[in-house]
Amino acid sequence: MWIIRATLALLVIVCVVAFAFYNIGPGNEVDVNLIYVSYTGVPMITVVFWAFVGGMIVSLSLFISVYIRLSVQLRSMRKRVRALESEVTVLRNRPIEESADLLAGVDESQRKIKSSFDQGTL
Repeated sequence: MWIIRATLALLVIVCVVAFAFYNIGPGNEVDVNLIYVSYTGVPMITVVFWAFVGGMIVSLSLFISVYIRLSVQLRSMRKRVRALESEVTVLRNRPIEESADLLAGVDESQRKIKSSFDQGTL
């Protein structure tokens, strides 16, 4: 897996360098018109570089916001899982205690029936 990642990274680097080398020169200049200012005669590689940096900053900020939202959600889900696990533990132990009480009551009723049968009152 690391070989594929390294190969892809190398391929991206080679493409970026080739693109920069190809677009460097006096004929590759553009005019940049922003909302509040305009630039003339800016090299194409500079425009591409700053567009790349801007895209990286926007994607990083989006990633961080999504990561924070998901980590908060994960923390709340872990709390909920712990609460549900404790509830399941209580419910698992409850029937055992009630079963013991019920079995003791059944034994008592069987003794009453047997003693009344033995006495002939039944």
